[in-house]
Amino acid sequence: MADIPFVRTTCDCKTCVRCCKDQPGPLIPGDFERIAEHLGETPEEAKEHFWASPGALVKDSATGQVIRVGTITPKRVKTERGRRCVFLDENDRCRVHGVAPFGCAYFDTHMSNETAHKRGIWAVLRQMNDAAYQALRNALPYATSYKPNGY
Repeated sequence: MADIPFVRTTCDCKTCVRCCKDQPGPLIPGDFERIAEHLGETPEEAKEHFWASPGALVKDSATGQVIRVGTITPKRVKTERGRRCVFLDENDRCRVHGVAPFGCAYFDTHMSNETAHKRGIWAVLRQMNDAAYQALRNALPYATSYKPNGY
């Protein structure tokens, strides 16, 4: 992730970990391959951990038009402790923390809306303009558990 112009977040407080349960963060191009390698899995095996999310709502500041950009996120799975990210263990620790998706590693609940917005726009531009990312998204099952937020 050397080309990412932001500082990785480090917070793992209960409020931030709640995001791991409600809506795991989206991947940007390169995240999937890095996570598969970390897990020692082939791309086909790694696909079992992800799904195609409806994605982010983005508002064009010039036109006011709102568009949806499809994303890839870790699956939310049902466990005896409730729904949670497929990578969150029974102790609420991330099994892929060192190579976490951009949407996990570069956001936390304590940052300002302005900071989060800049990071979100940066990510969305990469997601929507990367053909391989969108092809991977099209090859994944569609999310069955998604908690969208309005724009």
